[in-house]
Amino acid sequence: MSGKRNSPRLNIYIHDPAIRREIKAMAAQRDVSISEFCLQAIHRQLAAAEDISRGKEKDLLRSAIAKANRFRTRIFGKKVYRVSSADLIHEARESRDHS
Repeated sequence: MSGKRNSPRLNIYIHDPAIRREIKAMAAQRDVSISEFCLQAIHRQLAAAEDISRGKEKDLLRSAIAKANRFRTRIFGKKVYRVSSADLIHEARESRDHS
């Protein structure tokens, strides 16, 4: 019982009595408290939002890769350069620092 007293609280105010009755009925059907039912719904919503966010990140990454590939093809055509970009960056930094 002492664990519940120390648990963080979140108050949700529901102004529509019909929604409150629906939540109460759904919780009863699942044999859980209203708090537990709401917590489960919040967890599902957060997971869905995270999945959407990850999907958007993947879409942005795919888009950036496609854009970079179009740029590379436009500038270099089918030429393949065997130079390490890390080496080029290192070389440019050295020449800049020694100037």
